[in-house]
Amino acid sequence: MNEDQLVNNLLSKNADFFENLTGGLLIFVGIIFLIAIAALVVIIIGEVKLFKKAGKPGWAAIVPFYSTYVLVEIAGLNWWYFLIAISGTIINLLGISGLGTVTLIAARAVNFFIFYNLGKKFKQNPVTYGVLGIFFPGIIATVLGFSKNMQYDSSVVVSPNGPIDDKKGNTTTASSEPEKFCLGCGQKLKPGTSFCENCGKKVE
Repeated sequence: MNEDQLVNNLLSKNADFFENLTGGLLIFVGIIFLIAIAALVVIIIGEVKLFKKAGKPGWAAIVPFYSTYVLVEIAGLNWWYFLIAISGTIINLLGISGLGTVTLIAARAVNFFIFYNLGKKFKQNPVTYGVLGIFFPGIIATVLGFSKNMQYDSSVVVSPNGPIDDKKGNTTTASSEPEKFCLGCGQKLKPGTSFCENCGKKVE
């Protein structure tokens, strides 16, 4: 075998090797792509179910930006948390540089607030759900949406600022007691009070 034949054989073997390697990589990438698409579909379905549990239209879960606004609303937060949540996208669209880290931290904080309140609404541990919501918001929303054991309770009282101003351990529902008024001065009485704060008259 002369030198030219040896070179041709080596080139042929290398070509076959790289062809097989390329084919294997394409198959691997294709499988990963299909898994990612399947996971995305499951997450979307889960979020649709979550929205429906909260009494919102399912289609709202698949509309960009509006889905975030509705999720903030479902969580019982002030509406402007929606602006903070999408601040990163707004900054990028405006071409403002240097604020990426700030907007990322702000968005993660809003995620914590959203899932903190949702944890309470679904009668789960709010801190646990808040922390998990920072890193895996889509997965946590999917779990809440698909779970038959966890139902959204709109009567659960939450703070419009998430854990801020939230009374410790307050997962009770809004009081269904009828409003009471002081017989002495007509002042509206707080639930469970024994004396009128305005005139001091004992509540009968």
